[in-house]
Amino acid sequence: MTRAAVAVAALLSGCGLPYIAQAAHGQLELLGKRRPIEEVIRDPETPARTAMLLAEIPKIKEYGRSYGLATKRNYNHYVDIGRPAAVWFVGGADPVAFKPLRWCFPIAGCFAGLGWFDEDDAAKHKRELDARGLDTIMRPASAYSTGGWFPDPVLSTMLGGGDSAYPDLCNVILHESVHATVLVPDQPFFNESFASYVADALTEHWIDERFGRGSAEELAYRLGEATSLPRTARMLATYKELKKVYDDKALTREQKLEKKAKIIDEVVADLKLRRRPNNATLTEARVYNGGVSPLIDAHRACGDLSKLIRAGKTLTRADFSKKLQDDLVPIGKLLGERCKQLR
Repeated sequence: MTRAAVAVAALLSGCGLPYIAQAAHGQLELLGKRRPIEEVIRDPETPARTAMLLAEIPKIKEYGRSYGLATKRNYNHYVDIGRPAAVWFVGGADPVAFKPLRWCFPIAGCFAGLGWFDEDDAAKHKRELDARGLDTIMRPASAYSTGGWFPDPVLSTMLGGGDSAYPDLCNVILHESVHATVLVPDQPFFNESFASYVADALTEHWIDERFGRGSAEELAYRLGEATSLPRTARMLATYKELKKVYDDKALTREQKLEKKAKIIDEVVADLKLRRRPNNATLTEARVYNGGVSPLIDAHRACGDLSKLIRAGKTLTRADFSKKLQDDLVPIGKLLGERCKQLR
């Protein structure tokens, strides 16, 4: 995954001044460097590939807007950030339970991780969580959303290469636009699963409309999906298998750790992974993809994506049973019921 949700600096509390300072500095730096997309496209110093990709963004925004996404305020500017990632996402989880560490802020709500603008700061934070005996994750994110607090610019890290560059750009613009449209505080499992589901469905249709079936862009995008989907499915299956182990009250902590090691050994061998999954990385797989089945059911009940998005906009904190709710089956059913009430 290449995206992250980042709390706005002005709302932060409880994480210490270093985090507040870096978040404020990082956000202000982006705002200071941004340039109107039209200006960047006209600039003779802009690489042709960059200009071509940026020229596609207004059409992508218009496409998203036709389905009810809020696209007007964001992605009107461009920033060449001069580094390989927009932010580095760091999170932690209990080694024998799927209980992600959470950071909560006034108004913005709770998050299952933090985004750092400096890689060294992120690495330091990860080491601190490691020292606490937690399972941890640190990964680069090419894009992030401020949740509507600032106009989000297009970042150079969002512009890829190869035949999948246009579909990938479309997907990230639509994903973040879903966040600008439907974002429930304290609910990253729903927010990310919903954004991923809607953006993926819209991107597939956009590719067909923009490039046609059998195009190089469509084939490249499908190949990427064919490569990632089996791995994601295996990670979600591993999450469920481990959850049964963690929930077994008859097992001691040591027994749970032993069973966990064997299960993860099998995944590493089967998928030929270079890095071992842990509860933090598996939780993230669940965050972005764990709600697919309930959302498919909700989509069918709603009939079309526009209506599903409208139903999503009706959700509030009160519709969830707890913060960081990972079981989205009740929410999928609720979305279907809300669609029936829409005209």
